Amino acid sequence: MNILKRLKEAVILLTGLGLVLLFTTISGIGCPIKWLTGISCAGCGMTRACFYAVQFQFGKAFYFHPLFWMLPFLAVLYLFWEKIPAKPRKGILWAVIFLFGAVYLVRMFLPDDYIVSADLKAGILVRLLKYFIKEL
Repeated sequence: MNILKRLKEAVILLTGLGLVLLFTTISGIGCPIKWLTGISCAGCGMTRACFYAVQFQFGKAFYFHPLFWMLPFLAVLYLFWEKIPAKPRKGILWAVIFLFGAVYLVRMFLPDDYIVSADLKAGILVRLLKYFIKEL
């Protein structure tokens, strides 16, 4: 796959993400995963972190998601993914998964972190389930 095709895919992906961001902002949903389940996702805070990073407020960016700095590297990796040999690609993928998982778990159990949380009762799925059970 050539670089122009990967660039086209990246533009389509970013456009889709932009539309999702626009919808969630206008609707007031915020994070769709948290809205559905009541549990923050591993990327929660990343959008706000990016907004602060482009304003050169890196302390605030780090507060909202400590891995915000990885996004430019991941974008470049995506463009050249096919040129990277299979074994290093697998290692990179596992390293990214490990980092996001580790940061997610640490943030989930930090008492002062209000960005990452788990409240199943707040998710729409549990609320709908309770509503339908009550109606039966």
